[in-house]
Amino acid sequence: MYDFKVANTVATACIGDRLPRFASSHDDIDTAYTLTLDDDPIVCKLIEEFLGVKNFSFSSAQDLLRSSELFRPTGIFIDVHLAKNECGLDVIPQVRKCWPDAPIIVITSDDSNDHIGQALAAGANDFILKPFGASELIARLSSRREELKDRNSQWIVSYGDLELDLQKKILSSPLGQVYISSKEADIFAYLVRQSGIVVEKGIIKRHVWGSVKVSDNALERKIFEVRKTVRTLSSKVEIKTVYGKGLVLRLNSFACDQELLEDKEVLLGVSSLWEGRGDTTY
Repeated sequence: MYDFKVANTVATACIGDRLPRFASSHDDIDTAYTLTLDDDPIVCKLIEEFLGVKNFSFSSAQDLLRSSELFRPTGIFIDVHLAKNECGLDVIPQVRKCWPDAPIIVITSDDSNDHIGQALAAGANDFILKPFGASELIARLSSRREELKDRNSQWIVSYGDLELDLQKKILSSPLGQVYISSKEADIFAYLVRQSGIVVEKGIIKRHVWGSVKVSDNALERKIFEVRKTVRTLSSKVEIKTVYGKGLVLRLNSFACDQELLEDKEVLLGVSSLWEGRGDTTY
């Protein structure tokens, strides 16, 4: 017998204790939960009980993919043998494209080495044989999530309040996010690594395009697009042109000075408040 109470306690510590809200066609679900592609409702219920978080189950790959924009799961479980002779392994590449940051774990009672190899080659992160226990399920999902987290962190470049995902080509800030081209991402990432240092445009060109011949106008257009995106997303970061020398990525001194002044005003206000209290002790 599985101890659901113990399993739920451990799962909450590993994954999170929030249940998801229901999503509409316009609202994404952003709390901890998992997805399961399996035609056996008992398996789906076990996963939900073991992990202590909501599990949304699908019996067909088509239904799962059709709902992809509504979900951001913390993990995905896929059975090999589905109803109507459908094979879960065939849908793994599409599932991986929909949710690149979520671990995919294949679950099946078939211990064929061929299936294990095919699952991993298709993009799955792990493989669990039925029947499985709570501790194994929790441990495998937690481990795979940590691996993906570490792997994805290598693709993140940050400066000021800007963050660039090199894999997804998304530049983001508290104000929003913008998809940029591969070359624009390379330019911004290189400037971040050289932040505070004036970089010649010729060096940027060689770093981004290598031995490929690119006109100065092409480089200027890309720099213009990067600078425009930075201005859209941040008032704290700027790409400064140093005449006759090159470019430098730096924090906007005016914006930083404004923050310091605001902080100083807050501190002065607090100080005045305490002075107004006189010698009263508490």
